[in-house]
Amino acid sequence: MAIFGIIFVAFFIGIILIFFLKKTSPPAPQEQIHFDSPSDVPVYLTDRDAFKSKCVEFMEKFNLEYVHSVWADDHELEIAMNDETPVVGGSYIALCIIDPPGKTVNAMKVKGFLDTVKGEGASRGILITTGYFSNEAINLIEEEPVELVNVVSFLSYLKKFDIYENSPDPS
Repeated sequence: MAIFGIIFVAFFIGIILIFFLKKTSPPAPQEQIHFDSPSDVPVYLTDRDAFKSKCVEFMEKFNLEYVHSVWADDHELEIAMNDETPVVGGSYIALCIIDPPGKTVNAMKVKGFLDTVKGEGASRGILITTGYFSNEAINLIEEEPVELVNVVSFLSYLKKFDIYENSPDPS
């Protein structure tokens, strides 16, 4: 009888360990970007006005029409955009974060943005940063109408759209 008790306890402990193993599996590492010298860093990664112009230009490449924007603070720009495409169009909200603390946007900031997107009734949200996203932030938006664009993806898109080196027009 004791053998059945031991087997049951071992089975129960095994199930608990499997449950915790699923919660702690490491996420894929994020690609990092490095510049050879400070002069190689594009101005729109350090200057607020240039960053705003580049974010608007970037989103216009997705056929989004600029409506208005406001600086929430020194590091966060909120942009309202519209997509006039029939059936799939709608309003879009973007949050552009320049120079986030510790070069990382955390899950709390992403959760707040996700709540704003849902509360405003926007079709989608786009969060662009000159830094990176924490692993919790990346996991948080799975299955949600929000796109996360870190500095590596942002620069990659700018190169793809052939707007990487263009000097921005402050607006």
